[in-house]
Amino acid sequence: MNSVAGKADLPRYSQVQTGLRVESMLERMAAPQLIRMAARYAPGDDARQMQKARQAIEKALGNSRKLDALVSGLTPLERFLMDEVRRSPHGVDGWALIASARARGLKPAQKPAQVELYRHFRPASFEGAELLWPLMADGLLVPMTLPNPFMDGYGRNLEVGSPLLSADERLLSRLPEPTERPPLRLTLPPVPEGRTAHQSAAQPPAPQLVLLKMLEVLRALNREGGLALTKGGGYNRNAFKRLQKRLPALPDAEFWIEVCQGGDLLEEHNDTLRPTPASEQLAKSDPQDLLTGLGKLYVGLGGSHESAGQMVAHLGPLRSSLIALLGQLPPTTLAGLSTALETCTPDILRLPSLRGQGVQWRVWLGEALSGPLRQLGLVALSGEGEQQVVTSALLERPAAAPSGPAWVVQPNFELVVYPAQLSAEGMELLAAAEALRFDDHSASYRLSRESVYTALENGLSLESLLAGLEKYSAAPLPSGVRSTLQGWAARRERLVLHSGVTLLEFPTLEARDLYRQKSGGTAIGQTLLLPGAGQKPPVGLPVLKYDGPPRKALRVNQGGLLSTDGELDFLGRNLLSQHAHAVPGGYRLRVGQPLSAGAVRELEARVQGTLPPLLRLQLARWSGTEPAPALGHATLLQHPQAAALLEHPALSGLLDGLLAPGLLLVRAGQQSALERELTALGLTPDGAFVAGKQATSSAAPDYDFPEDTRRKRALLEQAIAERRQVQLMYQTETYHGWYGESRPGKTRQRLFTPKEIYKEGSTPYLLAEGVNDPEEERIRVGYILGIALV
Repeated sequence: MNSVAGKADLPRYSQVQTGLRVESMLERMAAPQLIRMAARYAPGDDARQMQKARQAIEKALGNSRKLDALVSGLTPLERFLMDEVRRSPHGVDGWALIASARARGLKPAQKPAQVELYRHFRPASFEGAELLWPLMADGLLVPMTLPNPFMDGYGRNLEVGSPLLSADERLLSRLPEPTERPPLRLTLPPVPEGRTAHQSAAQPPAPQLVLLKMLEVLRALNREGGLALTKGGGYNRNAFKRLQKRLPALPDAEFWIEVCQGGDLLEEHNDTLRPTPASEQLAKSDPQDLLTGLGKLYVGLGGSHESAGQMVAHLGPLRSSLIALLGQLPPTTLAGLSTALETCTPDILRLPSLRGQGVQWRVWLGEALSGPLRQLGLVALSGEGEQQVVTSALLERPAAAPSGPAWVVQPNFELVVYPAQLSAEGMELLAAAEALRFDDHSASYRLSRESVYTALENGLSLESLLAGLEKYSAAPLPSGVRSTLQGWAARRERLVLHSGVTLLEFPTLEARDLYRQKSGGTAIGQTLLLPGAGQKPPVGLPVLKYDGPPRKALRVNQGGLLSTDGELDFLGRNLLSQHAHAVPGGYRLRVGQPLSAGAVRELEARVQGTLPPLLRLQLARWSGTEPAPALGHATLLQHPQAAALLEHPALSGLLDGLLAPGLLLVRAGQQSALERELTALGLTPDGAFVAGKQATSSAAPDYDFPEDTRRKRALLEQAIAERRQVQLMYQTETYHGWYGESRPGKTRQRLFTPKEIYKEGSTPYLLAEGVNDPEEERIRVGYILGIALV
């Protein structure tokens, strides 16, 4: 077996793979930070200059012995923080790190020396920041965004940027697997006698109970075809009332819809909120992972669930700190938890907002515990006042596998469900029942004909349903329930249920009249029939429902050819008859024929996926929402480093801007002057303009021009999630007047790597880094005109 000399005795640890490497951040650091970082990674090496320091760091990151030496020299505080990142290498909330370290009395070994962070920032000055920023200065911790709450800069505040921190994957891989955390150094008051965790103190509900509530919301949305949204993004009132009727067990349905949104289980599509494909796997979630996810989700919940939260200056960081403490504190009183939170959080987090006065955070804490934290099953409360006992579900404990019956099936078709005993298979079986009531540690469901039909339509077989009900029940399945379920399944194919008016459509007038002679009914138009009272439609007919969004029965290829996929509704057929003509393989829109913007929206609502960009442009032009194309002559300057030419003072006045990466537009009449200036700079143009495949970077970007901010955010969030670059056409933000009124300025085009979307007040902004010119830019999302994903 081959081995590398001198490395055989190195300990082997499990590898951490996050894709994060410190080298990507070195270019952002000034000399003092690089020299300081080199002293930690490569002590003894000559690193008195920027380049030498950078080389020493890069060399140390590839040397396991130097990384092991670095790990062995970590202080107790540093080792604790690095172990926490090792447990969650894809990002740990910095506020949680501060609270956890202070709960253990961990402090820097000595007062850290100030240093400039990433060239433009200085260490944050609030109490508690000194636990984190020295590790960022030394390159041990890496911020997920620049800026972040733990560094100061002009106009920055604690809510700017992400508080998530991580570390280089090679350094994390040299850390041993974390064991037990250091003991807490908090003095907690004793739990009142008779209310210990092992006696009568309330216990948090099983995570499966929260899972059942979320699943009930998703099933109701699927049955309703989604939840319609208003133009402002709120819930359509009538649509929400219909949804609420399907959720009798959830009087707080709006809260659980928000929870599902925060968990990325719902998405907006055509102004309708619908379950995502990922939601289909929710029933298989690990209960402990679910609790961890709910804790993170709580931090981002809207503040409307805690009215006193609006009186607190920094609600998000306070929530992060509270979740961190709940994951580590044993059962304690409300007074004890309040004292712990006060001890472990920086004073600045507990200040009142501009609207608040006094100690508002204590009021908020009580509301948080009795409100969303209790609803999410993260805490249980017993008692009243300051002696109220708080028991956390986030405290790490061994997971208990289901060991008993999951339910009892009663003769009246109701199921008494014990969530703690539910497995993933049991949860999937409950799709055949509808929830009636959720209690603290149990739930009541009922088998109804509609719920059983829905489950059978979704692929559950009758045999699996009967076997599963029997398998997980504490008592034999009642014979009446078994026979009724069998009868429902036998009649399922013979029944078609309708709400409202039902119309039958026939291919011809003669076929309709022949049917009417035999069966009766009222003729409507040439091919429609309204059945008589009590008359059932024939079995096997395809059904089109008009009480929800239209069925997406049209396909369109990149060439603009439309084809049908299943039954198309009346309006869809009318659109094709008026604006398209039949061709082999489908339909083509009549070129240049005017049509209304409403007709375009109705057509797009029936298309699977999205319209090809050219067809979207054609429809916009024919409907009058886009101008006609304009042709003109222009002189172009091509070079891979076009941005450098544009910035030169002798050339900038002769150029009109960057058309695309590597391609500049020459100002009209200035070609000769530009050639002279380039020659004077030793950059004489050779005339070899490259086109086609060799100049793909200079091709005009395929812009999408969203009309509303929600669509812009969706495209940018997609690019961030997929780690793609974006070509943006945007207007700069300028400020005018005494009050600094924001107005759009010059229009620019630039290639970016998007970092994050954040809000200042209610205004969304994009923080992005230029690709050709690696400088961060803050762009108002509303001033973005066009977006092209690269």
